[in-house]
Amino acid sequence: MLVLVVIGVVASKNSAPKVQKVCGGCRRTMLPVWTKCLFCGWAPVARLEFILGPMANQTLNLTDEVTTIGSVAGNTVVLADPAVSRKHAGIRKVESNYELADLGSTNGVYVNGQKVPKKTLEAGDIIRVGNTEAVFKRE
Repeated sequence: MLVLVVIGVVASKNSAPKVQKVCGGCRRTMLPVWTKCLFCGWAPVARLEFILGPMANQTLNLTDEVTTIGSVAGNTVVLADPAVSRKHAGIRKVESNYELADLGSTNGVYVNGQKVPKKTLEAGDIIRVGNTEAVFKRE
């Protein structure tokens, strides 16, 4: 006797396909709520890709809890630019998000052309500090 078993997934026309999150380390499927892989410990890294200014064509991975941008030594990113304050801006990792904040600069911080005191960054946001622009990217 031959028994045929068919297993499939049925989705309605109106349901959206489920997006799976895959670990960049071990390539296993991760739950959407995980901020890091529970199998191998890998966590996605956000980065700034500089597109304008003295750091153009360079990339900075945001691996620290806080990344500071300013014109003096001691900042994570040092920009020799008269339009940049000594401690101009900071990017802080908050759970699985990244928050940009103006640290009391003279000329302000801009995201997508809008002056902001603080903003939770989204992939593709263009950050401008002085004459430097960078694109915020996530894995």
